[in-house]
Amino acid sequence: MKTPRLSFGKQLILNLLWFALNAETAALLTVVIPTQVLLFEPSSQVGSAEQATLLSWLATAAAIVSLFMPPLVGAFSDRTPGRLGRRRPYIILGGVLLVSGTPLLVDSSTLVTFLIGLALLHFGMNIIMPAYQSLVPDRVPEEQRGVASGFVGGLTILGNVASLGLAAYLLGGVNQIHFDPNLVRHNAGLYYMTTATIITIVIVITVLGVQETPYNPRLVTGKLVRERTVTGFIWWLIHHWVEPWRKYNFTVVFLTRTAIMLGLVLFMTYVEYYFARVQNITNFVATTAIIAVLALGGGVVSGALSGVLSDRMRRRAPAVCVATIFMAAASFAFVVLPTSLGFWIWPLGIVFGLGYGAFSSVDWALSIDALPSLKEAGKHLGMWNASTTLPAIVGPLLGGSIIAIAGGHGQIELGYRLVFLVATLFLLIAAVGILFVRERR
Repeated sequence: MKTPRLSFGKQLILNLLWFALNAETAALLTVVIPTQVLLFEPSSQVGSAEQATLLSWLATAAAIVSLFMPPLVGAFSDRTPGRLGRRRPYIILGGVLLVSGTPLLVDSSTLVTFLIGLALLHFGMNIIMPAYQSLVPDRVPEEQRGVASGFVGGLTILGNVASLGLAAYLLGGVNQIHFDPNLVRHNAGLYYMTTATIITIVIVITVLGVQETPYNPRLVTGKLVRERTVTGFIWWLIHHWVEPWRKYNFTVVFLTRTAIMLGLVLFMTYVEYYFARVQNITNFVATTAIIAVLALGGGVVSGALSGVLSDRMRRRAPAVCVATIFMAAASFAFVVLPTSLGFWIWPLGIVFGLGYGAFSSVDWALSIDALPSLKEAGKHLGMWNASTTLPAIVGPLLGGSIIAIAGGHGQIELGYRLVFLVATLFLLIAAVGILFVRERR
């Protein structure tokens, strides 16, 4: 049966949770967690090798959780019966876990308390995400994928802006001259409480406002009996999880997207410490957040336009290529420009944002086009998350190692520049690789 077209209002309700999820997470690795790391790893100068190492391990541990959970949750959500639908039970469960970690993150008096709260947040997020992202191919007809991708990209970026703006407002007073641990704990706690409230409200809107497609076993697979036995489950696991890699487009888009995300992880994880250590900016937290907001402001414009235009483009891959080149140019500027960037910081942020917005918007439509089958969208998109989580594991380990080695030779500033150089190379590789996608439009 053909999926009915969605009105503007229904598209907005369907995609509103993207805003809330990104409002919770966007500023975490870029601003909030690097600032909280200063509580647990004090140093005479922000951006020390020890602080970069702790930040790297925190990011890597979170990403490992994100690697294994989404494919399982996505596969289960493809086959979950009940009156709530296939996806909504997992959205509710993930929301409960995420919110339950908030009191521990607000307390964060010790590193152990902070880590437990962060673990609950990530477990909840990795239950919500694979189930929620499957609602898009469930509910959006093929001819509206570009528009839906524009909603995904636009609301994602707006969530990022809200997250970074809130972080800048609460933690912008933290600087290298006056560092108050109590201020960091209190205001970081306010950040977690505010974003948890936003997520709770939007999950209620999503659960009540999105009409789900009921579970139909015959739409997923015709071999139900096999899956009820242990041998059948193993057969299903091997066949259905290996089979997508035989699809050319799935493999090419996955690999190029992995390269893009690896570049972005390297860029975003260490940019706050880069401003503090290499650029010697006193108000490094506020600078990081403001530049990110400027970048994402440009991203809102390019994201909205790209999402709408992508439905009219003969191919989507060239748009992703151009967007990635924009991000690579901004990243490379941090490698070659002098210690005091001054005015150039602001236009560089906008250039990066224009590329990021266009990528975020068109990327989702291209990713849906590359799925082997929409009948098992939850499982395939759960696997697809690995293109984000693998870079989130490799990136901090790679970046942390570069900074630690450079710091050991007394060249930590050079280490940060090398991290951005590696990020640039991955982005350029992806920009070329995406052109090899075979699209039929």
